[in-house]
Amino acid sequence: MTDSGAPALDLIAGFAHAAEAARQAEDAYRKDSAARIATLADKRATAFRRLNLVRNAVKAITEAEEADKAVARARFVIAQSLGWEETSPRQELILDQLAPFLEALATGPSTETNPAGQSAAEALRGFEDWYRAETGSDFYALFERYMPETPRVDF
Repeated sequence: MTDSGAPALDLIAGFAHAAEAARQAEDAYRKDSAARIATLADKRATAFRRLNLVRNAVKAITEAEEADKAVARARFVIAQSLGWEETSPRQELILDQLAPFLEALATGPSTETNPAGQSAAEALRGFEDWYRAETGSDFYALFERYMPETPRVDF
């Protein structure tokens, strides 16, 4: 049985190599898939946070009793939605940078009231770009709030 076992060992080694290659391919695929899913989840979260920001701003502007206070109301609603009860100077700067978007929402596409002719979408993109350049992160990440698990206690 000196040479009869050698082909079997070669066969086993070949299958072991193929099995390891298959495992590595699966691991790489799972890693790539997980990264892609995380990217898509981030994009989805940002899209819905943007949608909610715009909805809240539009609602605040349309519900304002006085047109000249509509932007201030929207600014207040956005600060509240971010959990900013009393705004710091940094938060004020962020809200100030968001003001052109709110003004564009309030005035609409009219060139009389919006002389720069900037649309609300353009103004929002400009704000998002400014925020990313200023902080290195996405503005909508501010809406993430960690909610710790709280034990349920029955009495």
